Amino acid sequence: MPLHFDIDAHGRLVPADDAVREALADRAGRFLLLPSTPDLLAARRVPAAGGAAEGARCRLCGDLAAFPMADFLGFLHTARLGGTLTVSSGGAERVVHFREGEVRGARSDVVGERVGEVAVRLGFLQPAQLAEVVGGARPVGRALVERGHLTAANLWKCLHEQVAAVFHAILTAREGVFTLVERAEPEAPGTPLAVNTQQLLMDGIRRIDELGLFRSRIPGPEAWLRRLEPRRPVTLQPLEESLLALVDGSRRVADLAQRAHLSEFDATKVLYHLAEAGYLEAAEAPAPRPAAPGAAGDRAERIAEGMNAIFREVAVHVAAARAREPFQAAVRGFLADPGGRFAPLWKGLQPAPDGALETAALLANLAAFPGPAPARAAPPGDAARLLFDGLRELLFFQLFQAGERLDRDADDTLSAEVKKLLEALQELR
Repeated sequence: MPLHFDIDAHGRLVPADDAVREALADRAGRFLLLPSTPDLLAARRVPAAGGAAEGARCRLCGDLAAFPMADFLGFLHTARLGGTLTVSSGGAERVVHFREGEVRGARSDVVGERVGEVAVRLGFLQPAQLAEVVGGARPVGRALVERGHLTAANLWKCLHEQVAAVFHAILTAREGVFTLVERAEPEAPGTPLAVNTQQLLMDGIRRIDELGLFRSRIPGPEAWLRRLEPRRPVTLQPLEESLLALVDGSRRVADLAQRAHLSEFDATKVLYHLAEAGYLEAAEAPAPRPAAPGAAGDRAERIAEGMNAIFREVAVHVAAARAREPFQAAVRGFLADPGGRFAPLWKGLQPAPDGALETAALLANLAAFPGPAPARAAPPGDAARLLFDGLRELLFFQLFQAGERLDRDADDTLSAEVKKLLEALQELR
């Protein structure tokens, strides 16, 4: 139980309860008040009486501004020290648990650094699912797994990312205080992690060094991104292809990281290399939506944008399976088929690298569609429904082609995601 006391305006020490009073009584005597930062009270007995500590004890404490935290954390690892490191900086408190110099877990009261919020940021969890378990008696991670909102494997990834985020924040802290308290009781069972401190240090320092470079092209998580045509195309890695396929002018860096289940740093690193290769650039605002006149035009535009979102989702899964080129070739062949019943819709269209069709050109083809709408496709005169039926046929073709190239689990996952997205568009038909 935490032991608190107050110091009033007259310099008097006021125990918060009897437990604190008894603890202070055990230390009766004269103490020298040592100079320290305002958030830390340090004193030593004069003359020293000696004696062994009983129960928990503070092994180390100090001022964050006194020396680099990287050096201190490296010392903990080298000396194989254990205990609970608490770092208080900027009104926030972060805790890292050590055992024999290795990290065994972390927690934080900073918004965005708690495990449930990390799961949302990585795209493994919806905010509504997190709200179901926050404030409950059981640990958030365990409760999410028990409810089926998070798999054990994904929880493991979230815990590792949380530790990395907390560690990185401690490394960059410049003001505040720290304490390392050795607990008397043995380590609680079920400790979720055992992470190499030296590796965390190296990764944290690398993040600090590289982020300065990455920010020259990718300003931050709120930056919007738009596609470019590179002067000299280069061979992209599967992860680069997957992330590039998500860039459509209407997503921020944070959105891309979430959809790709990546940390902000890992996503920024990939996007930086894509920007260096000329495939994308940061923008101050999202790409403007093309205008369409009238209610029917608005409905058709919404259908086109909604179906394009589904095409992009398919393209992401295909790119992850390293089957982008043959898949895109099959789609181009479908669009170029003059015998298709929706062939006029596809005139001059080619799928973009992210799988989408150019909305403005598609709507122009819709406006010029010859004769009445096919009887089986839409009621006469309902251009928006004609567009929906045509794009749905194209989607079914894409799903067939994707199924030929994905393994069973990936195909099932894609089908489930497409089903949800398509159901959301049914009201526009």
